[in-house]
Amino acid sequence: AVTLLDFERSGIDYSAAARRMLDDIREFATETKRNGQPLIEIPWVRTLMADRYVDCEVARLMAYNVAYMQSQDLIPTKEASMSKVFGSETVQRVTDASLDILGQYGTLGRDDKWAPLKGRVQEHWMNAFAGTIAAGTSEVQRNIIAGRGLGLPRG
Repeated sequence: AVTLLDFERSGIDYSAAARRMLDDIREFATETKRNGQPLIEIPWVRTLMADRYVDCEVARLMAYNVAYMQSQDLIPTKEASMSKVFGSETVQRVTDASLDILGQYGTLGRDDKWAPLKGRVQEHWMNAFAGTIAAGTSEVQRNIIAGRGLGLPRG
């Protein structure tokens, strides 16, 4: 069953979703001012976005590595698990950062006229946790990484 999941996907969907949200937030932060200053110029916003950008790039490269291994008929057991854990948790971190930047407006849904980004942040937040559960929880993935990556006994 684990080997089948290794080939289920590379995890690129997680990095793509996170990057899309980050790009949307960057555009919003560039266009939106708080106290006369664009959000993008506020130091904590820039730092938070830079940290999440690093996460997105690492998730993308991990997914590419899994896809490459699959193309070479290698079984990426620990690599697929690492990509899933990091990618799905990156989506959560980017969504949390988006809510930090948008404030309470980020919780508004698509039907609310005041919702920034047409309520997509709220939708992403509502769905972000599913990625850490579907196709093996993050805890299960960490057990696979511990056993097959580090050679640790089952706990």
